[in-house]
Order: sequence, then structure tokens, then C-alpha cells
Amino acid sequence: MQFEYTPIPTKAVFAENAALKLKDEVEKLGCRRVMIACSAGMVKRIDHIIESLGPLCVALYNGAKPHCPEQVAMEALELYNKKNADCIVAIGGGSTIGIGKAIALRTDAKFIVIATTPCGSESTPIYGMLIGNQKKTGRDVRVIARTTIYDPMLTTGLNAHLTGTIGMNSLAHCVEALYAKDKNPVSDLYAIEGIVALTKGIKGSILNPNDLNARAQVLYGGMLSGYCVNLAGIAIHHKICHVLGGHHGIPHGESNSVILPYAIAYNETAAPFAMEKITTAMKTKSASGGVYDFARDINVPKSLKELGMREEHLDIAAKETVETTPFNPKPVDFQSVRALLQQAYEGIRPIPY
Repeated sequence: MQFEYTPIPTKAVFAENAALKLKDEVEKLGCRRVMIACSAGMVKRIDHIIESLGPLCVALYNGAKPHCPEQVAMEALELYNKKNADCIVAIGGGSTIGIGKAIALRTDAKFIVIATTPCGSESTPIYGMLIGNQKKTGRDVRVIARTTIYDPMLTTGLNAHLTGTIGMNSLAHCVEALYAKDKNPVSDLYAIEGIVALTKGIKGSILNPNDLNARAQVLYGGMLSGYCVNLAGIAIHHKICHVLGGHHGIPHGESNSVILPYAIAYNETAAPFAMEKITTAMKTKSASGGVYDFARDINVPKSLKELGMREEHLDIAAKETVETTPFNPKPVDFQSVRALLQQAYEGIRPIPY
């Protein structure tokens, strides 16, 4: 056995009502001037958190939008600098966390996240921004949150659609980690544990939105999915989703929900040991078929056609995917990726390659 493993440089605080510990965590980092970033719809839900900071909170930016458009991130950065803040606290999911990452990358800000979705972005070195119609991504350890607070109480307002689609994004991170370039025995442990937690917790949360045990499982699985990205990286699945989000305006959770079974099928023969781990964790006979059936059980979008993708744009998406995918266990070529996208467009049961 031979591998390299770098521990994840982040602190996790996981408990019901843990969000009320934010002030303590800010002070532990030696910060005195906090800016909070969130979406407009989040403000009322976090009044008690803002109040708990007292005078430490010097600014609130509530303009977070999907895919973190460049204009939004730069507006937030301008406010952060204007208020002479020393800590950025992102409260929300991937779009809001993207703002925090943009600020952490460009300043000396201490970065804290209160995760309200299971996206896992808080503990990954990957950052992204929508520039024009392209989702530009990069990798830098400075964008990993110094501290992340996981409070299941803040996730009960997540409706069934968002619970399912964002959960599928996290599930995809765990799945891809099993055959990504830098996978190792430690990342495998996180991935398998994440798959079990997510598949169990997502179903339970949709069945009963106030089931805190199920919500905690989803949030825990999302946390592990972020660790998977950090340790192992990504492959063709997430590159396709970035292309669909940038050029074609498809939300990230929705694209993950549709693409994942087909990306797994694409790699099924090239990564047999990974597929065995997926089927064992999900208790299914087929990795791609099991994920396909799970997606239908939780009623997430089933096809790119349903998401408004135009069939004549599949060629463009396939070409860009080939150009932007640095690693995948099965070689990436236009014809194969185009066939994958056709299956996803139609929403048919995935056919392993």
C-alpha cells in the first residue's frame, strides 16, 4: 500500500443550535469585525445569529446568487474592504460560500461558514465564479473555511426539491472520490460513510422535514463529501455540471441530479472496485442503476430535457467537457461524452459503456 494523505485544515462544530456558538468561534480566531454574507431569503432565518454577535457584526451582504456571479462577489468584496472587516462569515449553501471564498482568496480574511445545506463546499479548496456565461473554477487552500458550524436546526426549512438536488451534489462528490485521481484509503472511508449517510438521510428528510436525525445525517454526509473533494478531487461528472451551469444556465443541484447515474455508467467498466464499493454502500446490484433508482425515489429532475436543455446544444456541452476534464478513469472523447449527454437528455435508464 502506498499513498499520500494531508489532513483537512478545518475545524467542524456539529450540534443542534451550534450556530449560536458563532461568537465564540469568531473570538477564538482573534477577530473583531465580522461581515456576514447570505442570500436575501436567508436574512430573517438568521436574525438570532446576527444578534448573538452584537457589535462584532459590522456588515451584512445579502446578495448571494446561484453560481456566484462575478459582479456579486466583487460587490461583497468591496463592502468587506469598506467596513475594514477581518472575518467573513458565510451563512447558507454553495452560492453564499462562493462569496466567502472569493473574499478569502483576495484578502487576509478569516473565513467561517455556517452550513445550511449539505453541499460540502466549505471544506474544499475549489472555488468557482460565473464570469460571463462560463463557470470559472480554481483550487487554493486559502478558500477552505477555518471553521464550519453544522446546525441541523437551520436545515429544516430546506424543501424536498432542494434537499434532494443539493443532496445529489454531495452524493456525487462521494461517488467520484472513489475513482478520482488522488483517491486513497482515507478518502474511500469518507466516501463510503458519506454515501450511506446521504442516501438514508435524504429520504428521511423528504418524508419528514422536521426529522432532526435525518437532517443531521444529510448535513454529516455533506460535510464528508467536502472532505472527499479535498482529498481525492473530481472527475467527468462535476466537469459536465460546471459546463451545464456556465453555458446553459442549469442550476448545480439539478444538473447533478440528472447527470450522476450516467457519469457512473460511463466509468463503470473502468473503475470496477469503486463500483463495488458504491453497490455495497447503497445495497444495490448496479452502481449506475442504483443511483438512477434512488434519484427517482426522491423525485429529483430526471432529464436534461426536463431542465430546459436544447438537444442541439449537446454537441457544444460535449466539446467543452472534453476540453476541461483533466482526469477521468475512462478516457474522455467527444463521441463518448456526447452519447452520455444524449442518455441524460432523454432520461433513460443508464447503459454502462
